[in-house]
Amino acid sequence: MSKGICQKLYYLLTFFVLFISGCDKGPPIPEEKFIKVYVDLLIIQDTTTTNTFPLDSVKTIVFNRHKVTSGQYNATIDYYNSRPEKWVVLFDSATAYVEGLKKAAESQP
Repeated sequence: MSKGICQKLYYLLTFFVLFISGCDKGPPIPEEKFIKVYVDLLIIQDTTTTNTFPLDSVKTIVFNRHKVTSGQYNATIDYYNSRPEKWVVLFDSATAYVEGLKKAAESQP
């Protein structure tokens, strides 16, 4: 192959790789919804015993409540695990959500 063709193939391949890596479709479960699912799971796990409800049952209840599947949940966890910097943002948002729930509970008679 000539140098010109190799160089064009190199640029084309580089463009393709950058284009594909730049196409971040986002997590299967949108962030706002995932925060609610994640927090609900944490709350239920921390307030119940596995003797009362098996973990799988707890997850099923939460997933049904939010209309998500375990596959979507696991894929969303994988999405955030592959982008650790996004966990920081998610945890900050989840903390704010929990604080909101706490204030709402305290304001009720």
